[in-house]
Amino acid sequence: MIFSVGPVFAAPEDLYNARGKRDPFVPLVTMSSRPTAAGLIGVESIDEIKVEGIIYDPENGSFVIVNGSVMKEGEEQGTVKVLKIEAGGAYFSINGLEGFKTQYPSEQPKKDKQ
Repeated sequence: MIFSVGPVFAAPEDLYNARGKRDPFVPLVTMSSRPTAAGLIGVESIDEIKVEGIIYDPENGSFVIVNGSVMKEGEEQGTVKVLKIEAGGAYFSINGLEGFKTQYPSEQPKKDKQ
């Protein structure tokens, strides 16, 4: 026999206490966050691009999180177009100028000084 001292069903806020940390059950990126290009408005150069994440899957399609917007290869938002996504970064076209940006700035390819 099972006896219950308190209520059997708890309120949703009582089920998980994150204790000040991010709740792992809440997704970081949702489909409702995709259509907005607010972080890409006014971008004029590759230096204004911040790659926040890369989901690399050459078979099923890759995605890159750029300035808060989730984009796939060939997608264009404002003046920014994703040309190609690789495991280490992505190629962008901004106002017709192409450039490569990695998620971690220390991995940027260095130009040869002559």
